[in-house]
Amino acid sequence: MPSTNSEANISILMPIYNGSKYLPESIGSIIAQTFTNWELIALDDGSSDNSYEILKQLAQKEPRIRIYHKKNDPTGNVARNIALMCQWTKGEYAFYMSQDDTLSPNCLERLYQRATEINADIVLPDMLLRYADNSLGTWPCSYPPNKDYQLVLSPQEAFYLAADFSINGFGLVRMPLMADKRSDTRFYDSDEYNTRMQFLHANKVAFAPGTFYYYQGNPNAITHQFSMRRFQRLQTGLMLHDTFCSVFPDKQHRLKLMTQLMHFYLDTTMLLYMHHDEMSVAERKTALTIFKEFEQHINFRGYKRRIFAQLNAYERLFALPYYILGTTRHTSWLYRLIHWLRK
Repeated sequence: MPSTNSEANISILMPIYNGSKYLPESIGSIIAQTFTNWELIALDDGSSDNSYEILKQLAQKEPRIRIYHKKNDPTGNVARNIALMCQWTKGEYAFYMSQDDTLSPNCLERLYQRATEINADIVLPDMLLRYADNSLGTWPCSYPPNKDYQLVLSPQEAFYLAADFSINGFGLVRMPLMADKRSDTRFYDSDEYNTRMQFLHANKVAFAPGTFYYYQGNPNAITHQFSMRRFQRLQTGLMLHDTFCSVFPDKQHRLKLMTQLMHFYLDTTMLLYMHHDEMSVAERKTALTIFKEFEQHINFRGYKRRIFAQLNAYERLFALPYYILGTTRHTSWLYRLIHWLRK
């Protein structure tokens, strides 16, 4: 039965845009939680389908669901939506999830129990990938390091591990950290940066064996479509670089970050050339400006050999021009050659 407490312990934050296909299952997994003292802040971002009507129907049956509605933000800025939803919360902790993600029935209970047991600002669940056919997969960050659920990380340890996704970023977060006014909201993936700042400012980061199912089958997700917003990952990478270098000034620690930044750079290079013909002249100019800013600010000198050893064969083809010329901005011929050879 729902809790009768006037103040929820956990505020679940869920931005929604055209999610009618997923909402019954996603919100159903919240309603089915063994932990009952929660509230759901559901923000409809100007959906053009019947998502809002579904939310209203669910809220009529479940008083812990609170619905908000706003005009659509075409930038798809998660960080901005989180900042907005935090203004309406009553919970001690926040838990962010997308409209197509689900939770195991004991997830919130396990997280909250661990948080209160050791007074942790952040507790991370297991994170499994769930595909459209309901099959499951894992990432290196699906479980705590060495599957040690008693592990407690310091802020610096958690920040370091999160630099290359060695730990996942979906978890129970004490509300002042989630609602921090210093959070960045400029870029579509500023939430990636903000999550790492939450780790850095937490008193401790812990783990619990409840499961968060991260859905991978939504064809409308930005990661499955071309958008100019995806070039902003390089700008987010610049912010992460500056903060990381201030926390870990020694080169040995920086290798983890620099390797991840090279992955960002090469992935974005591929994005540029795969969609080159779809972009207008102005869009290509914008993308190249972002690349130039990144290349001028990030210096891979001293790391190149060790980074190269960790790249896959496809990444190495794009890395070579960068290693020789210091840029991949003007090597579209390489992508076209590879594309021709693969036909």
